[in-house]
Amino acid sequence: MKSASEESLTELPQHSCAPVVIPSYHQSLLKYLKKEEADLWNWFSSNRVQTESAEAVRLELLKTAYRIGRDTAADLYRLVDVVVSRMGLKCPVTLYQAQNVVALNASLAWLPNEAHVVLHGPVQEALKNDELSALLVHELAHHELFSIQDNEFLIVEQIVSAMIADAAADVPHDRTSRNYHLYTELHCDHRALQVTDNLEACVCMLVKMETGLKDVSADSYIEQANEVLSQGPTSSDGVTHPEMFIRAKALELWHDDPNQSDVALRTFVEGPLEFRHMDLLRQRDVTDLTRIFLQRFLRHGWLQTDLVMGHAKRFFEDFRLPDTDIDEGALKASLSECDTQLTSYFCYLLLDFVTCDADLEEAPLAAAFLFLNEFGMTSEFATMVRKELKLSKRILQKAEKDAAKIVRQAEMEFAS
Repeated sequence: MKSASEESLTELPQHSCAPVVIPSYHQSLLKYLKKEEADLWNWFSSNRVQTESAEAVRLELLKTAYRIGRDTAADLYRLVDVVVSRMGLKCPVTLYQAQNVVALNASLAWLPNEAHVVLHGPVQEALKNDELSALLVHELAHHELFSIQDNEFLIVEQIVSAMIADAAADVPHDRTSRNYHLYTELHCDHRALQVTDNLEACVCMLVKMETGLKDVSADSYIEQANEVLSQGPTSSDGVTHPEMFIRAKALELWHDDPNQSDVALRTFVEGPLEFRHMDLLRQRDVTDLTRIFLQRFLRHGWLQTDLVMGHAKRFFEDFRLPDTDIDEGALKASLSECDTQLTSYFCYLLLDFVTCDADLEEAPLAAAFLFLNEFGMTSEFATMVRKELKLSKRILQKAEKDAAKIVRQAEMEFAS
């Protein structure tokens, strides 16, 4: 007769597992760090740093956890072996039980070419074998992610951790670390679903690990998550892990409608584009958007005076006008995502260029009104101009009303 754990092994899919799909956020952050933080990347990717880190992890494991041997937990290791085989991992796995812990949890201690999974609390008693399989895949997915591509995502993890530990760390560094870790947890959840092909087990595992309950319903909890999300767009308040309802919904999306999952996950993790909550990637995106914004405004030949173009080079040393037309739709879509503070930033940016060459008189202001009208930003700009330039409401209204005429006159004078 088969043991309970042996019977559960047959519940895992018999086909080979789908290939690992790296989250797009991770890929973008990897490219960013290699390009923008090349020195930091080279330092952390050195063998010396990885060796020191591995030795510290090994010592901490021996000090704080009990190593579960294969001779005393044969059924559990049979479960591990099947999971490892289905994931295509080529490393030995060792299990540990953390000391003096009551709450349920699990964690991975990464070492080169070997995986160490630490169980916290009575995990084996709380989870059924299919749920335990899902938990093991989730934790081993961390090892899998750290191990691929010459450990590049382990290096990303180390750099991100070092950034937020630095005294000079700012909001974008903290936000980058948060987003990276939230996307990592969702990726590992996704991997558990891929390998086990069991949505119910994956959701039940999450709920049990978070609540400590022994009996839960995956369907009921997914329904509960949908009730939360039906109230409108929702973003995670988590720092290292998304909320349980977000993780359950993400699993349902991957299971039922994977083509829509990326958009939903970006809403869950990153939320709307907000000035105060930009990570390093969105900060770079806003920088790129600033360049395109200026290129689009300065397309008029009469605006391209030495003073104006010199001012543009104060923002971008290599500033030049593009050889091809700018995608108006993409620019409008990007600006529409901006919150109030970012919209103010772009209005103030334009105000700089409106006033930097006095010889152009009122023409740049008229061009700014026409330009911002395309993006629905004229109202805030008008309020800003009136406040900063001390213009009367009448003069401002006339400039906005006659904007097209003023710009045509400037173009005629430039062409003559």
